Amino acid sequence: MTPDELVRLTALLRRSGTDLRDVEVKAAGGGLPKSVRDTLSAFSNDRGGTVILGLAEDDDFRPVPGFDAARVRDALASACSADLQPPVRSEIDIVPLEGALVVVAEISELDPRFKPCYVAARGEYNGSFTRGGDGDRRLTDFEIHLLHTNRGQPEDDRQPVPGATEADLDATEIQVLIARVRQRQPRAFANLGTEQVLRRLNVLAADQDGTLRPTLGGLLTLGVFPQQFFPQLNATLVVYPGASAQEIPVNGPRFLENRSFDGPIPVIVDEAVNAVLRNTSVRSFVDGSGRTDQYDYPAEVIREGIANALLHRDYSPYSRGTPVQIVVYSDRLVIANPGGLFGAVTEDDLGGEGVTSTRNPVLARLLQDVRSPETGRMVCENRASGIPTMLRELRRAGSPLPEFHNRITRFKLLLPRHTLLDDETTAWIASLGQQGLTTTQHLALAEMRLGRAVTNATMRNLGLEAHRATAELADLVNRGVAIRVGERRHARYLLVPRSEQLTLDIDSGTSPIEAVRRALADGSALSRRDIEQRSGLSYMKVLRALKYLEDAGEVTPTAQARSPLRRYRRKL
Repeated sequence: MTPDELVRLTALLRRSGTDLRDVEVKAAGGGLPKSVRDTLSAFSNDRGGTVILGLAEDDDFRPVPGFDAARVRDALASACSADLQPPVRSEIDIVPLEGALVVVAEISELDPRFKPCYVAARGEYNGSFTRGGDGDRRLTDFEIHLLHTNRGQPEDDRQPVPGATEADLDATEIQVLIARVRQRQPRAFANLGTEQVLRRLNVLAADQDGTLRPTLGGLLTLGVFPQQFFPQLNATLVVYPGASAQEIPVNGPRFLENRSFDGPIPVIVDEAVNAVLRNTSVRSFVDGSGRTDQYDYPAEVIREGIANALLHRDYSPYSRGTPVQIVVYSDRLVIANPGGLFGAVTEDDLGGEGVTSTRNPVLARLLQDVRSPETGRMVCENRASGIPTMLRELRRAGSPLPEFHNRITRFKLLLPRHTLLDDETTAWIASLGQQGLTTTQHLALAEMRLGRAVTNATMRNLGLEAHRATAELADLVNRGVAIRVGERRHARYLLVPRSEQLTLDIDSGTSPIEAVRRALADGSALSRRDIEQRSGLSYMKVLRALKYLEDAGEVTPTAQARSPLRRYRRKL
């Protein structure tokens, strides 16, 4: 982390008044705290994060007097390599801040194949942690079980269901399925009888006694009523009148609709999509092709979200008491399923073409060939296209990108209801005084304004190539409106506190950049402190303005970045 990045991050911490989810700050005045090991485990098991040692949270995140940066750095490096299993790989730097030195470590997320990372002295089940709010929380036995299953390929969907028989399957849908696979793959299925086809597709499998029974995947896709065997393997819908479950109108209903959807997955998807659409508003407008109706959420987006939740959820015995949950609020739609992302797929990968990994391969294979009773389409027509389809439809509708919240035991899709670039947001972006922003930078700033971190993946989901996404985010940082948190691969970009942005000062009509230009107008070489006194600007605003002017070629430094002799001179 560079000194400039640390300054920005410290300002953000001071504004927040506490640690951030992916930033942990400790004073470490007496040496390396033992609790740092918990944090190293938590960041490794989560999405990575930043550890800052040498700042006092209870003293407005100021440097700790007498902090021994070199000793703490060495102790941290030793803890990473010797006290955690598997060892934690991190980038550890000593960085200057406000006349002192602090230790900054960037912790990467551990490869899913090796999770959980745990404190060796406590053992796997007592020493494995994850992040919860701004602190560390010990992993439950269930969470550790899910991490273990993530190392291989679960087989819950191919297991025969005790007590179920072929009579529990829909005979009509079986014939439709067989006809389709024989047409699509004649070499594999054309000369097989019905029972052989169903066994090859893992719809039927022999139990320990040799009796053929429907598998869990077969029952969920072709069953007449799978909930006879698994009552909670369904979907539920709750529609609230307000923005939270507690926001109830005076003398009004607690919720507008509360129901569950049973049957096989194709039926659940159709019924749930229709129910969500009934509970959202529709706007009509006329264009060159005639009248068009537009829902708050595109129907295709809702369908893909619900289908993905049913396909990718955890079906292990631990989770069979939990349904897929669909909740409609006044300002958002939430679809949640038990079980987080599977395999090597991360939140940053979501939306990439061809990115897929499923814990339920039998179910995924069957849903490509099982039809929706309402439309006749296949439930999952093309694997790995679900989220790209959602992103495309949302961009077309001018809606915000979805939020993905991935935890070990739960995955949640959140769809905001509003338009991303409404009149208020557009006016706010204009007030920043930043000229030449691209359309995607406008969208990124709108996302940040909502309190959402923007990543390289966010920009790619807006339609940019990876290198262009990085360049546009870096430009927002250089302009002084965004701050980068985290190491390069896991970097997140947040909005800089308004008081520290390089925006127009309404009272004086001058931006910090222009104020620094004036301070250097006579051609003299000035220190940063001299420029603060001449311009009347804060330390951070001067630092950011100098960075902007230096990148623009208007200002030349006279010495290296950390030299006490460093001065700045404007090119005339």
